[in-house]
Amino acid sequence: MVYRKINQRKAIVPEGSESRIVLVALIVIFMMTGLFIIYYLAAGIIDGADNITENNIITNEESAYVSPEKTEVEPKKIDFQTIVNNWVKNIDGDKGVLIYDLDRDEMVAEYNSNRSFATASLYKLFVVYEGYRKIEQGEWREGDAAGDTGRTILECLDLAVRESNSDCAETLWRMIGHDKLEKIVADDFGITNTSVEDFVSTPNDTTKMMKRFYDHTDINDEKLIAKMKDSFLNQPITEYNWRQGLPSGFSDAVNVYNKVGWAYNDEEKVWDIYNDAAIIEFPEKDRHFIVVVMTNKVPYQQIRKLGTMIEEEFNKY
Repeated sequence: MVYRKINQRKAIVPEGSESRIVLVALIVIFMMTGLFIIYYLAAGIIDGADNITENNIITNEESAYVSPEKTEVEPKKIDFQTIVNNWVKNIDGDKGVLIYDLDRDEMVAEYNSNRSFATASLYKLFVVYEGYRKIEQGEWREGDAAGDTGRTILECLDLAVRESNSDCAETLWRMIGHDKLEKIVADDFGITNTSVEDFVSTPNDTTKMMKRFYDHTDINDEKLIAKMKDSFLNQPITEYNWRQGLPSGFSDAVNVYNKVGWAYNDEEKVWDIYNDAAIIEFPEKDRHFIVVVMTNKVPYQQIRKLGTMIEEEFNKY
């Protein structure tokens, strides 16, 4: 019976069609297998694409965290030239002014900035900075005696600025060597229109010296830097009020790191010399400037007024 059924099927199918049926069956099986393969490949590719996307997101986040793109915006330029011009034309006497924007690294106002003026005690800036450098470089030890002043070298460096202590400054100057300091100022500091020996400088050169204090690239000892900054900022009244000029013109919202140099003519009741060199910090806006004023026959009240004008102008921006 089985044989007969087979034979009957053979009788029904046309001759030569068996091979075609097998071929069609193979093609159908191949196509179905191919479809399954394509499906799984496609699913794998999609899944792989998802993984790549996820990996890219992680990679980008890590890259951004490790080395973020700079988003700093350059501070806006503040035009102080107009107020300097107004200040100059409304007072008598000789004067030179320079205002330098430390954050933009450029001069933003000046008057007679390359004119030579007597430094008075501003010469101490050059002595003191070199003294700090000598401690940093190991040539001096901060606890050693500063000559016969009865003070250590570090104490004298501090007081030469904080109280304009002349005994300390002159002793340190001798320890450095007068001729040697002249060469250091010209060659190392790149300040060429100043003679410490002759007590002569310009607002431009004094600004360069104040910028060295601000940058202090060759002084890295945190203790020395803190001492140096504090001596410019905290100057209690002793026999004199060291902060009656520029610092007194600013409000308490502003930090003024300054050094003055003056000579008062008691007979004529005038200030033969009144110089003020300051680093001005506006903490709320993180802005920093150098202001140098060098004058003859100009009272400190006028220099105080310039400080007030600078803050008022700054607050407009």
